[in-house]
Amino acid sequence: MRAEGRANGRLDWLLRMPPEIERAYERDFGEGRVRHLRHAIIVGLIVYNIYNLTSLYLMADIQPFTVAMRLFVLVPGSLTIFWLVPRLPPVFRELILLQGMFVASLLPLYLLYISQSPYASYTLGELPLVLLFGNMLLVLRFRLALIFTFVTCLAALFVIHTKPGLDPNLIFPLTVQAITGLFFTLYGNWHFERQRCLSYVAQYDAQNRADRAERIGDELRDLTRTDALTGIANRRHLEEVLADWPTEHDAMLLLMVDVDHFKAYNDRRGHVAGDEALRRIALTLQAFADRHDGFCARYGGEEFTLVFSADARTGGAFLADRLVRSVRDLGLPHPARPDGVAVVTVSAGYAGAGEAEDVTPLELVSRADEALYQAKSAGRNRSKAG
Repeated sequence: MRAEGRANGRLDWLLRMPPEIERAYERDFGEGRVRHLRHAIIVGLIVYNIYNLTSLYLMADIQPFTVAMRLFVLVPGSLTIFWLVPRLPPVFRELILLQGMFVASLLPLYLLYISQSPYASYTLGELPLVLLFGNMLLVLRFRLALIFTFVTCLAALFVIHTKPGLDPNLIFPLTVQAITGLFFTLYGNWHFERQRCLSYVAQYDAQNRADRAERIGDELRDLTRTDALTGIANRRHLEEVLADWPTEHDAMLLLMVDVDHFKAYNDRRGHVAGDEALRRIALTLQAFADRHDGFCARYGGEEFTLVFSADARTGGAFLADRLVRSVRDLGLPHPARPDGVAVVTVSAGYAGAGEAEDVTPLELVSRADEALYQAKSAGRNRSKAG
């Protein structure tokens, strides 16, 4: 009930949905609406022209004229609408249906008015059927059904009360029949349209809430997979990638990277400067991984891990050496290195596995970590294979 109340609050008294929801409804159901309308138009044409037979008995004095009006005015007009319905924007599509229904309802009233047959008043029985077709089968949008019904009702009352020769005893019952018949078709239209709009608005709002929940869930998941300091992937995300990598790629090249003499940097420059240096290094490594279709994560402290879909024998040394050089080229000053190098550098160890090798990601991490230790022992600012 609360959902229906919220949905009902989104409709005005003419049962119009907010513009963005109207557009969404058209995207979801516009094609189905067009198919329904074209089918209903053909059925309506067939049934409507059956009244050519009744006019032979009820309006014999103008029977050729009634047949001509239906065959040469209503039929071509209806077929034109049939052709235009899928080609017009939604607003004009609905408006042209309204125009067609005006012709369908006002034409028999006009024929009744000009006929001198004593049985002509019986053709008023066609009117509620025409209203039933427009309001309940075509299902004109309620605001248009309201106009259609009101104008048709006024025209019917005009004909009933001004037609020359109409039996005075018929005026009151025909008036009641016309008004009640038109009212019931309008009420049916209102009920159907209200249910359509309420259902879709509730569905639209529910989908939006689900999308927002999914988006928030994705954002929360990303937060748990992102390193708070550097903004790149964290170790948890790395473990997820390593778990899936063997099934999604033929080869794996894994690099373990460590910032050289980072404790000395922190001791001299302070932790704020150290954090900023880690962020710049992380962004450089992330950009390097992106250029080579790889993955980069902060492993912990001043250590990083990069993963590539590459053969260690043919591309390992190339990628590792370029990575070391890309950090060195940053030119971040390091005033406290014991080896006399003036800038921040990294050391890297790498290990890989080909498609046919039965090596787990954990084993690659261990081998790359051992190679990293060798690179640091050999003087840092370099890479080694594991």
